[in-house]
Amino acid sequence: MAAYNPRVRNGNARRKLIAWLKAQSFPCALCGKPINYGLPAKHPDSFECDEVVPVSRYWLRLYNAQQQCWAGPYATAEQAALARGNVQASHRKCNLEKSNKIISNENQSEKVIFRSRQW
Repeated sequence: MAAYNPRVRNGNARRKLIAWLKAQSFPCALCGKPINYGLPAKHPDSFECDEVVPVSRYWLRLYNAQQQCWAGPYATAEQAALARGNVQASHRKCNLEKSNKIISNENQSEKVIFRSRQW
């Protein structure tokens, strides 16, 4: 019996999601360099769909800096694989290097928290 893969369980919805992401023509969310969307799929610099919240860690809540929205937590891995707010464009080599690791944003420590009062 084949292993369960939430990305291919609903292939039509996933293909539509990837087509939508390609149409946005974003640069790589991991390295910031432009992506050549015309390269073949196995090329290291080709486009690949990366999940902000990895499907294997669907219960987390992370910020999608490319689309400027929050992603997660999701009830199931399939919801994480098919959510528009959870995907970002990346190079194949960058996505393989990231794997399912959580990338911390260096600017998180510089954010100012506004409070209603100064105590």
